[in-house]
Amino acid sequence: MSDAIIPRSIGQGYRGRLAALLPAMNLAYFMLIWPLVYARGYVPADLSSGPVAEAQPALLNRLFFPGLTALAVILLIAERHRLGRFRLFGSFLLIAFFGYLALTATWALVPATTLTRLSLYILLIVSMIPAVLLADGMDDILRPMFWVTVAAVVVNVASVAVVHTTSIGFPGIYTHKNTLGANATIAGLFAIYAMTRADHRIRMAGFLCLPAILGLLLISQSKTSLGLLLLVPPAAILAVATRRLLRIALPILMVVLTIPAAFLVGGGAPGFDYRDVSRVVSGDPTFTGRTDLWKFSAGQIAERPLAGWGFQSFWGIGSASPATKMTDTFIARAPHSHNGYIDMALEGGLIAISLFLVIILMIAWWIDRLVDRNAGAGFLMTSCLLYTLWQNLFETDWLHGLTTSNVLLLLMMLSAVTLRNGRALT
Repeated sequence: MSDAIIPRSIGQGYRGRLAALLPAMNLAYFMLIWPLVYARGYVPADLSSGPVAEAQPALLNRLFFPGLTALAVILLIAERHRLGRFRLFGSFLLIAFFGYLALTATWALVPATTLTRLSLYILLIVSMIPAVLLADGMDDILRPMFWVTVAAVVVNVASVAVVHTTSIGFPGIYTHKNTLGANATIAGLFAIYAMTRADHRIRMAGFLCLPAILGLLLISQSKTSLGLLLLVPPAAILAVATRRLLRIALPILMVVLTIPAAFLVGGGAPGFDYRDVSRVVSGDPTFTGRTDLWKFSAGQIAERPLAGWGFQSFWGIGSASPATKMTDTFIARAPHSHNGYIDMALEGGLIAISLFLVIILMIAWWIDRLVDRNAGAGFLMTSCLLYTLWQNLFETDWLHGLTTSNVLLLLMMLSAVTLRNGRALT
C-alpha cells in the first residue's frame, strides 16, 4: 500500500490525527526528552565507577505518562462510536501476561518496585490504544515516528561537539554508549523503511540519515548494535520475500530457522558453540563477561523456576537483591543479566516466559498479514521484531527501563490484537 492511497486525515478531524501521534510522542520521550532533561547525570556510564544508581521515579515521568494517558482516555471517549474491537484470544493473552506480572508483586523481594515499574508499561499501553483503534493504516502511525528518529539522529550528531567520549565509547545524549547504539539502530530501520515510501521528502530524509547513523554507531563503539543494523534488514527482506513469494508464514519461518540456530549455538555441532559466536561479535569468548552473569542467573532461576523472583524485583533493588551479596563486583553491580530471555525467566519464571513467547508468535502472525497488504510497513515491523529478538540475546530490553524498543514492542502487541472493520490493522 503506497502513501498515495493512504488518507492523510484519519479518524474525524484533529482527534484522529492526534491519536496517530501518540506512539510518536512516547518515542520522542525516550529518544529525546528524557535524555536531554535527565540522562546525563542519572546513572554512571561505566560500571567500574561504582554501583548503578537505583532509578527513582522522576518528576517528568510522573507528569508525562499520566498526562498522555489522560489525553488518550479523552480521545477514546470522544471517538467511542468509531472504536474498533480487539481479538478475544489476543486480548486475553495480554491481560493474562500483564496480570501475572502484577501478581508477582505478592512474592517479589520489593513489591513496591514491581508495581511501580509495571505501572509505567500499563500507562504506555493505554496511551497508545487510540492510535491502533483510530488509525486507517500503520503508515499513519509510523510516519510521525520516523520523523522523531530523524530528530534524534540530528541531535546526537550535534552532540559530538559538546559531549565527551567515555572510556568505553561515545554516549551521545544518553547515559551509555549502548543506548546510543540501540537508538541509532532503530533509527536505521526506520530510515530504510522511509526509502520504501512514495513521498520523496521522506525517502530523501531516510537516505540522508543512514550515513549519519552509521557514523554514530562507529564512534559509539557499540559492536552489537552495528552488527544488528547490518544483519536485521537483509534478514527482514528475506523473510518478507519468503512470505510473499513462497507463502511460508512468518511464525513458521521463525521457528524453522530458530531450531538449527539454537542447535549450533548450543554446541550441537562439534567444535562450534556460543563461544565462537562471541569471539566474532566481541573478540571475547565470554561475551565481555556476560557468561558469568548468565551462570549466576541460571542458578537463581533454578531456585524459583515456576514463578520467578518478581517482575523487576531482582536487579537494581539495592541490598535486597541476592546479586549484591556476590563477591564478583561485575555481578553485584549489574543492572540486569544482559539477556532478555534469562531475565524474563528470572523475574517471572516459566509462566511469564511461556506467555511472552506466545505473544511473540501472535505478533509474528499479525506481521504475516501486514506484509501481504503493506510491504513497507511489514518490512519495518519484521525488522523491529527480529531486532528485539536478537538484541535480547545480549542485552535485557524487554519491559526494562526507558527504551525505544519497548515502545515498538508494546505497539506491536496492541496492533496484533486490534481489528478495524473486521480485519487486522495494516
